[in-house]
Amino acid sequence: MFYKLHCQYRHWRFHKRAIGSPVQPLYEQSLIKRSQVLLSTRFLVLDCEMSGLDVNRSQLLSVGWVMIEHGRIINSSGRHLLIHAEQGTGDSSRIHGLLDSNIAGAKSAAAVLLLLIKQMQDAVLVFHHAPLDIRFLQKAAIDNFRCPLLFTYIDTMEIEKRRLHIQGRTMGLRLAQCRERYGLVTGQQHNALADAVATAELFLAQASYLEKGHGLKLSELHLRCSR
Repeated sequence: MFYKLHCQYRHWRFHKRAIGSPVQPLYEQSLIKRSQVLLSTRFLVLDCEMSGLDVNRSQLLSVGWVMIEHGRIINSSGRHLLIHAEQGTGDSSRIHGLLDSNIAGAKSAAAVLLLLIKQMQDAVLVFHHAPLDIRFLQKAAIDNFRCPLLFTYIDTMEIEKRRLHIQGRTMGLRLAQCRERYGLVTGQQHNALADAVATAELFLAQASYLEKGHGLKLSELHLRCSR
């Protein structure tokens, strides 16, 4: 109920601003229902790399995504797009390995968002630790198009947190830590596309655990509307 109301509120608040902008298609699509089953849903698994954690002082550096269709990862859909950042990569280069030289000739944030919006249509987005990525994506959308993105999403970290809570356990929630609990191998590469693929694998492992012999519905995966 709250999911539907929140989506309707976001649509009501911003749909006039979206008219004529690149985000308009996201405001024209039908609301994805919580009763929809996983196998009939198209998912866009997304990861972002940033120059820092403060959305007001840092910038997007890269975006990676991969699609899941009919319950399978579509490896050919994977994209890794670097974003030109005027402020440079800063100290964050120690984490994701992106240097100022890597992003010098990269695409603008607006160009990357235009490509992303095309992939987002009629898809449920999947993140690991969604709030951070969403804050940066929404700021970039507002800065470039004066209107936030409208989408539904699932957070694999939130799924794992709830699962552990039911079991009465408190354990690490980083992507690698969550993957280990499902027997997934953790690679050494760390970029937005690699993390998107890793998140997609974790998501399917979580869905398999939750399914328990019946068609898994999106309501069981804590579907939410963009903030």
